[in-house]
Amino acid sequence: MGFLDLFKKKQAPAEQPETSSKKVGSFTGFALLSSPDWDRDQWIRDLKDDWNLDTTKDCDSNEHVFTFSIDSITAYVALMPVPIPNGEAERAAAANYLWKEAAETVKSHRAHLVVGVSGAGPDVKKTGELFVKLLCCCCKQRNALGIYSNATVFEPRFYMAGADMMKNGQLPILNLIWFGLYRGKKGMCCYTCGLESFGKDEMEVVDAKAQPSDVQNFLLNLTSYVLKNDVTLNHGETVGFSAEDKHRIRRGQGVSLPGITLKIEY
Repeated sequence: MGFLDLFKKKQAPAEQPETSSKKVGSFTGFALLSSPDWDRDQWIRDLKDDWNLDTTKDCDSNEHVFTFSIDSITAYVALMPVPIPNGEAERAAAANYLWKEAAETVKSHRAHLVVGVSGAGPDVKKTGELFVKLLCCCCKQRNALGIYSNATVFEPRFYMAGADMMKNGQLPILNLIWFGLYRGKKGMCCYTCGLESFGKDEMEVVDAKAQPSDVQNFLLNLTSYVLKNDVTLNHGETVGFSAEDKHRIRRGQGVSLPGITLKIEY
């Protein structure tokens, strides 16, 4: 699966939010808005029409917050009539090498919707899929500018296209995990952001002597394997996609990310 054919600009990872530690099975994201309002009725209709989700059976709401439960998953959407402070969203948007207008577009946001989900016990993938569906419908709001999740800002059209994978029974990897890519001192570097929510260590490839698209696709395929099969990779093991393909795993302090990560030899 490839979605990057050319990478020219050197891009360092976005600054991580101070509260980067995530609870397993808990997902939080933001829909950036050009004005401090949202059409909640439209959002509810879109969830029903696009994903056959009825949020009105077990819900509670007031002027700014809408909470509900679906299949043991608790979810909420809250309107915050102010921009995300301290330029955080703008810095995150600058890390999106797939959307060159991201940072400039995000500058005009004047409010945001906070979207959060948690629960469903061990079925974390089901919780993650619901999270993506909720944000996907936020993309249809007339004033939606972008989706801020996993330390970057996604273009609404890109986010909705990634979510369509669920209609074919596939996990929307590109919505749930951001694959950061930048040129290090000795080669290409790629890292994941979002695996924490699944109870997995974030992964990174450091200073690979390879094309950007090759490094990214390698980490994308490895992430898909880990999530679809609920695999835990351990320090000192090797991983690969054939008997001859072996990549050593080293667990320790992150290079591209704070905290502990899995460095995958490339």
